[in-house]
Amino acid sequence: MTDRTITILCDKGKIGTLRQCEALAKPLAQHLCAEVNYIDVDLPLWFKWLTPHVTRHWPIKFLPTFKLDSRPSLIIAAGRQAFLLAAPLAKQILTIALLNPRCPSDYFTIVIPPQHDGVGKHQNVIETLGALHPHNESSFAIDKKSDAYTISVLLGGNSKHYTYKDADFVEIARYLKKKASAHPNMQLLISPSRRTPQNGIKILQSELIDINATIWDGTGTNPYFNYIGSADEILVTGDSISMISEVCYLGKPVEIWKLPIKNERFLHFYGAITANKHAVFANDKWPAVFKPLRELERVLSLLLKRIQHI
Repeated sequence: MTDRTITILCDKGKIGTLRQCEALAKPLAQHLCAEVNYIDVDLPLWFKWLTPHVTRHWPIKFLPTFKLDSRPSLIIAAGRQAFLLAAPLAKQILTIALLNPRCPSDYFTIVIPPQHDGVGKHQNVIETLGALHPHNESSFAIDKKSDAYTISVLLGGNSKHYTYKDADFVEIARYLKKKASAHPNMQLLISPSRRTPQNGIKILQSELIDINATIWDGTGTNPYFNYIGSADEILVTGDSISMISEVCYLGKPVEIWKLPIKNERFLHFYGAITANKHAVFANDKWPAVFKPLRELERVLSLLLKRIQHI
């Protein structure tokens, strides 16, 4: 039994955010021989619209709907509501703010935001290129590699930043047909996400009927990781920073299917991911070598050096 604990404070229902917290907390817990506890943060309306500027002065014993069963060795907080609780706790407990807390970084012990959020270069800030995720080489292990030249296609879907049109899928199909003409022994492995429009999948099925293409139909286990591991090259749609971060892990050739997204955070991310040779846009020239993107390992190494005293 360990006497060290890492407590994750994460806004309730934020699955993607929680996943990034866990990606950091689990290997950190192994290094520190600590247990990981979870607190879903769902604050009352009267409190959740405050700011960390106010709540950091709040007495801990009066924080609403919240208590720590025991004093944790370290807190990892992510989400707007979680930061409201973490700001006062950080005065007494080593606290990591994961993602952009949208308040001064010195409210927390360490802040780990994505580079594209523009938090800035501060002494206690460790920026990440893209999103943290828990995957390593074993995540992408495959049973058998095909002799065919394999292009894996990973599709995102509708979001607040972009709504797909049928024409997008027609253009993707045309691009893949052009790839097929250059690789007669090509196979396509296509993994839609739950956000991918069904009509778009039907268009790909129709357009690629004469090509050796497998499109996951949504039944059974998602072959997403197997498709990445099997790929000689990967085409990933540009609507998901998390998905692009994952597919760049192995250092395989990654092409991003460019979408007319104008969000500044996405544009900064695209610029950094291509400038650092982790990926290129479809139709752009490939670098001599694609560099693997392994941010969790880098961040964990830096983090352990800063928290050796706990």
